[in-house]
Amino acid sequence: MNSLELLSRACDLLGQREAGKRIGKSATTVNQILKEIYPKPEKILHIVDETFAYLNSSEVQCPVLGEIHAKVCGRYAQWAAEGRVHQERLYMDVRGHCAACEFNTMEVKECG
Repeated sequence: MNSLELLSRACDLLGQREAGKRIGKSATTVNQILKEIYPKPEKILHIVDETFAYLNSSEVQCPVLGEIHAKVCGRYAQWAAEGRVHQERLYMDVRGHCAACEFNTMEVKECG
């Protein structure tokens, strides 16, 4: 997984604001890096690699979202169980599927 994919995965799990906070940057900077419009992001992406290296493992295959980190799967399942929909990361069709997903049996713990 390259640095951009790693940052995207961190944002899926934590949100752009928290991901930015963990690398010492703003949510706006994170957004610009993800859109590939931030000038010379190499130094920041190096920090992303160091900070979020743990997201490079524990991949699971979600029937709806494809390959995702196990913690992301757990978070979606938790939201589905609570009947919540996160506007940026979990939509109605995913919520319904996660609520009935037999794959996810993991407990959700604090991320990061």
